[in-house]
Amino acid sequence: MSGYVPVHDYAPSAPPVYAPNETKFPDRSIYRDLLFAILFIVNLLAVVALLIVGIVKDGQQQAVYFSQLDIPAHELQIIAAVVVGSITVAAVYSTVYLFIIRRFTRQVIIITLIASVVLWLGFSVFLFIQRQIWPAVITLIGAVISGVCYFFWRARIPFAVQMLQTVTARIDEYPAMTNVAYTSLALQFLWIALWAGTVTMTRSLVGNNDTLAYIYGVFLILAFYWVSQVVKNVTHVTTSGTFASWYFYGSQGMPSNPTLKAFKRTMTTSFGSVCLGSLLVAALKTLRTLVNSARNQSNEFIVCITDCILGIIDGLIQYFNIYAFAQVAIYGKSYCQAAKSTWQLLKSHGIEAIINDNIISGVLSMGAFIGAVITAIFGATLSYIFVPEYWILCASIGLVVGFVMSIVSMEVIESGVATIFVCFAMDPIALQRNDVILYNKFYETYNQYLSPV
Repeated sequence: MSGYVPVHDYAPSAPPVYAPNETKFPDRSIYRDLLFAILFIVNLLAVVALLIVGIVKDGQQQAVYFSQLDIPAHELQIIAAVVVGSITVAAVYSTVYLFIIRRFTRQVIIITLIASVVLWLGFSVFLFIQRQIWPAVITLIGAVISGVCYFFWRARIPFAVQMLQTVTARIDEYPAMTNVAYTSLALQFLWIALWAGTVTMTRSLVGNNDTLAYIYGVFLILAFYWVSQVVKNVTHVTTSGTFASWYFYGSQGMPSNPTLKAFKRTMTTSFGSVCLGSLLVAALKTLRTLVNSARNQSNEFIVCITDCILGIIDGLIQYFNIYAFAQVAIYGKSYCQAAKSTWQLLKSHGIEAIINDNIISGVLSMGAFIGAVITAIFGATLSYIFVPEYWILCASIGLVVGFVMSIVSMEVIESGVATIFVCFAMDPIALQRNDVILYNKFYETYNQYLSPV
């Protein structure tokens, strides 16, 4: 009987939140929020059209400009080698870090929580030495808050351990999720190149017309954020669909190619919902960019306060979207329907979700930070050996590449954690069937939301 795992026969005590009979992964062709999918495509085509018009009108002049840049071929080869090497190192590091999380989960969580306090204290001491009193006091307060949180969150560590182990095991079992994430990263790089080229080429279209330049500028800023958010959220919804399939069907009952099926739903019936939720974030980020661009000495305080408020709203919407898009992935809901369900979820489980996310997000953020440092050291070392005068540039490239690739891998974990949390809130009994150990951890952590059958 040593392998026996006790099962707590408890049922949900908050009926409005749970929806065990709601249709999951609908196959019927109902395209949600179709208008916003069409608007997104029009937006993307408009950016491409601006690029083409700019090339036709000013392409020859731009070609002359770039031909005058004196960049030796061997320097370009070194930069290319650093980028390729950094990508390789970051990919290997991400794989190793996922293994470490799964094998030494509790130790990683504890080290991360302690390290956050130490980093806050170290930064505060540094600022005091530099006689930056107010920033030093603020960072010291941050250290105290981190320490208090660690003290009160210690009881949550066993649950976070089990959750991380479950999620990383599923990522190993279904590696297509990570492949989708890396593909989205490549698309992000391509989009940045396309967008930067459009911004450069449209200079000839506006001439000295400040009004037209402002309109073009606002549109391109909004387009940049919107496309970036859509690419990111397509990955999240696809990952959520895969994790939700495992949650409700179990490893034995999983359909073939679950990630591909989730991706198809995301890019067809749910694409409009992804575009709508992404547009809300993009609009706020655009507004923040415009507010900051208006900053000067006479209005710096007002702009700072406004930007702070917008930043808080931006963060809340992005956090909200993580759970709303999980609803979209599971039930094929429109964005507004998913938002209503998510609001009910957060009203009943909000603090629990935030605490859980903060513990796990700390582990993931620390992992991305370490990955960035490792690839930066790799880039600096490689360039110092061959071309010492470019070591700072290569270190910077390695830092960015390492952080971006590491955070993409960590976002897959974050999507999995959020999805399992949503699934449990909607239908906890399914987890009891498919993963008794994780169900018992949920029961121990969230027993106030469960009542005896």
